[in-house]
Amino acid sequence: MILKFDILNHADFHGHFREDEDTPGLSRFAKAIQRVRDLNPEGTLLLDAGDNTNKVLWPAEQVFEGLHLLGTDAHTLGNHEFDKGQAVLEHNIAYASQFFPIVCSNAYLKGTDVRVPGTVPYVILERMGVKFGIVGCTTEYTPKMVEMTAFAPYEVRSAVHEIRKYVPIMKQEGADIIVVLSHFPFYFENGEGGELFDVLHQVEDLPIDVMIGGHIPGDYAKVYHDIAVSKGGFGGCSLPHITLYFDTETRKVVKKEGRVINVLKELERIDEIQAFQEKVIEPFRDFYEKPIGYAVDTLPMRLAYESPMGNFIADAIRDKAQTDIGYFNATSCGRKIEKGELTRFSIHKAIAFNETIHLTKMKGQLIYDLFECVLEPHRFGNNANIIFSGIRVEIDNTKETNKVLSICLNDGTPLDKEKEYTICSSKYMSSGGNDTRSISSQVEWVDNGYRIHDAIADYITKLQKIESKMDHRYKMIGEVVNDNSPW
Repeated sequence: MILKFDILNHADFHGHFREDEDTPGLSRFAKAIQRVRDLNPEGTLLLDAGDNTNKVLWPAEQVFEGLHLLGTDAHTLGNHEFDKGQAVLEHNIAYASQFFPIVCSNAYLKGTDVRVPGTVPYVILERMGVKFGIVGCTTEYTPKMVEMTAFAPYEVRSAVHEIRKYVPIMKQEGADIIVVLSHFPFYFENGEGGELFDVLHQVEDLPIDVMIGGHIPGDYAKVYHDIAVSKGGFGGCSLPHITLYFDTETRKVVKKEGRVINVLKELERIDEIQAFQEKVIEPFRDFYEKPIGYAVDTLPMRLAYESPMGNFIADAIRDKAQTDIGYFNATSCGRKIEKGELTRFSIHKAIAFNETIHLTKMKGQLIYDLFECVLEPHRFGNNANIIFSGIRVEIDNTKETNKVLSICLNDGTPLDKEKEYTICSSKYMSSGGNDTRSISSQVEWVDNGYRIHDAIADYITKLQKIESKMDHRYKMIGEVVNDNSPW
């Protein structure tokens, strides 16, 4: 007999319960899941590849309650689960674990053989007499993407080692189908690459049927090297769907298929979940609806190059900090700021992480070093670029050295490599985020206590009308060596 199984998965949902022009909301997302589950109620799994709680206004407990309403069967840790430190992470895991298992085999308490408390390395779930062995992994790049003090109690170990350890154990325990549920990023526009495929190539001799990734925007659901690979989600906008056909005589998967469901096209809602969604959102109506300014044009964002939105955000924060120069990671930014009325929610969409501003002084030479550090191809491929304000930079990307040709202040004065300049950045970047610790650790940082969202709100209130503009502050000769940026 041939049994059909449907594995639905998503990543980076970030608790986006509210419906808007870019996000379906919890209820429409639930309806898209229900449409698949109704066709195969006994043979459907819903797996969550991480990053759920740390961009939202409402408590993490409500996020997990929402994921439970979706029918989530297992969840692994993303890098952003660690953002708020040990006490918050372990509280969240304890709360979520009453609804579904948190599987993460390669995140440990530092210097011990104890995994993050509340997690398990794998879980075996049964559907229609068939056992699914699910091993969880977070991205090994997590320590370089989380503010240093928040991640200090933990370490991430080799995912390949853990997968090699637990796949045979799951098989010994009777698992018929093996799934790797990870937060690994991967890319596919110019051929498959990135962490997931790097790991896959090292474990493809094992009897793995499915590998699920996350972290990076972009939808994928295909069979690669006879393994069904998928990634998607991001606020519930899509729903990757892997279908497996299992032969009960040979106890093997005989066919694999993949597709991506566009949830934004889902128009129906589930009443019970809609009521929960509205209850969660209600205390934040002013945040979403009260105007504070107006965007004359849409401000698009780029993660690899200069963009109107990146310029605006960097200028707004530097204006509040009153420093010579400001720089921030582009990967905290959303896709765009829409033309029309601006609210606090517009800011939240533009840069989701609302950290305090940190201040320091850097010599001009260290600022040159910062840009060359960021543009190192492997580092750039994992983190994209930085946005900045107060200077104009020219880069030569025709060679792999990514040489900084010149940096000058806005008035045209060349940056003096021996002179100190005042700098503002985020807590994340000041702690060495985006793998820039070799730069940030050379100076002392001071927390000025003012939050990034408040700085941007003050800037909008002051200007009232925001225009989309480029001032050619980032001149590049050639193209970046590794441009995996999705926008």
